[in-house]
Amino acid sequence: MGKGGKEGNSGCFSATIVFCIVLIVGLDVVAGIVAKQAEVAQEEVKHTRLWLLECKAPSQKAFMLGFIALGCLAAAHLFAIIIGCSTSNMFKVLTVPKISAYINMACLALTWVVAIAGAGILTMGIWTNRESRSECGFTYKHFLSLGGNVCFFHAIVYVLLYWLGGCRK
Repeated sequence: MGKGGKEGNSGCFSATIVFCIVLIVGLDVVAGIVAKQAEVAQEEVKHTRLWLLECKAPSQKAFMLGFIALGCLAAAHLFAIIIGCSTSNMFKVLTVPKISAYINMACLALTWVVAIAGAGILTMGIWTNRESRSECGFTYKHFLSLGGNVCFFHAIVYVLLYWLGGCRK
């Protein structure tokens, strides 16, 4: 019976880590790449610029790619939280050494912060490409590209969550 428990930990390490890295990091990478493509599509539209003011026509392609990137980031974060090993280990906090529990909780909190920041930045990029926009304003600072970078960072933070505080024994 003692050997079965140790085999379960090994199974948690290998199968869950591989599955989560492929699924979650893959979704984050897809979100980052699609967000970068949305930024390129946004730059292709006609715009006029006078100092800090800018009038830019909305890009339907950038709008849709932004939504796809936001959906991939949301799906990656949802899968990370629901099926992640961190969720199953949260109930075992008492059996984990105290420092590991703190690292686990800090990484988990950081994934939430990064996911919310990425979703907010991507939403601002999507908002700049809505069709009803006809006004001119201050220059937009490449929100879609920055949101793509945050998607890549979300993948890195989640790998750190697994490596530092997740299933590693």
